[in-house]
Amino acid sequence: MKEKSTVLNWFILVLFRDLILSFKRIATFMIPLVFFLIVITLFPLALGTENSFLSSLSSGVIWVSALLASLLAVESIFNEDFRDGTLDHFLLSGEPTFILVLAKVLAHWLVTGAPLLLACMISALFLFLPEALFVPLLVSLLLGTFLLSLLGALGGALTIGKTAILSAVIVLPLSIPVLILGVAVITNALNGLDFISYIYFLGALVAIGIPGICLATTEALLINYE
Repeated sequence: MKEKSTVLNWFILVLFRDLILSFKRIATFMIPLVFFLIVITLFPLALGTENSFLSSLSSGVIWVSALLASLLAVESIFNEDFRDGTLDHFLLSGEPTFILVLAKVLAHWLVTGAPLLLACMISALFLFLPEALFVPLLVSLLLGTFLLSLLGALGGALTIGKTAILSAVIVLPLSIPVLILGVAVITNALNGLDFISYIYFLGALVAIGIPGICLATTEALLINYE
């Protein structure tokens, strides 16, 4: 029981530390949100304001924008701690590295992915998305953006100390299944077809990704430090 309590305290400590530091450098984490809103706004300006046309494109526009916006903060997951030596202390502390990775992924999602959920509700109005699609949109983005944070952590661990562009190059191909499933949820819901199965697939990817991708990220960190 004491060991479980220690692991939980370690998780909470890392999570709250990352959240506090994120609010101190809020400009870094506002960039993905602002980028997302700008991209969404540009589509009606470039393609016109015909309701049916924008609505048919909305699923792809929202998901591609969310994917690109999430990549902007990938470098910050580990690189800041790597540069100031904090990551060295974390890895030498003897605490489970898996818990460190999971806490950092959750912190990254809370400051980048969660605000995108609210922004997507605003973007749905710009793209004339029916109100009945708001719930499928939110659920798919909730699962999808967390998966993108997991993949972003893996890309950040593989390219620690290097440029953010390299992280994006690694993460983009891995994100294609998430993008396809996320677009399928909104498109099927828009056309009145079954979309629950695609949400189940996203949920299964999250269930597999939390242990699987976190372990892969842990190994990538340890390899970089050998």
